[in-house]
Amino acid sequence: STHAFAYNRNKKSPYAKYDFRGNSEWPGGFGRQVLGETWINHHGHHAVESTRGLLNPAEEAHPILRGVKDIWGPTDVYGLKNYPADATTLVFGQVLKGMNPDDDPVVGPKNDPMMPVAWTRIRQNEAGKTNRIFTTTMGASEDLANAGLRRLMVNACYWAVGLEDKIP
Repeated sequence: STHAFAYNRNKKSPYAKYDFRGNSEWPGGFGRQVLGETWINHHGHHAVESTRGLLNPAEEAHPILRGVKDIWGPTDVYGLKNYPADATTLVFGQVLKGMNPDDDPVVGPKNDPMMPVAWTRIRQNEAGKTNRIFTTTMGASEDLANAGLRRLMVNACYWAVGLEDKIP
């Protein structure tokens, strides 16, 4: 979600600011301004290391985490440069040595500290309305084969529209 927008056609368009590279009006584009971060880099070794999602123990009661377990994705952890101070980290990404969910974690700076891979923010938009924002750097088609990640994302949809009391 951090680099979903690549807008190159018309730099004068009012939508050009959403580009993941941003502009002077919106540094980092939609990713940084709304979600909390834009595309930076691969923190893990792309196509060699995978991601195990570890729930943040400090947020275990958060409704988005209800029923979520065993998050894993073959895509690697993404790097973060300007993680927002107002974000609540729900899931950390543990970089694994290989492309299987039972692989050992990488030892060293890739996992110390671990990068957030799912977080929430409460943000006031340009119209003055308050938005609930959920962001994850996971979610490639291969990642969505994982039931834990799918559950996280469905729960996040309920939470984002204020229906967290409906999450079983």
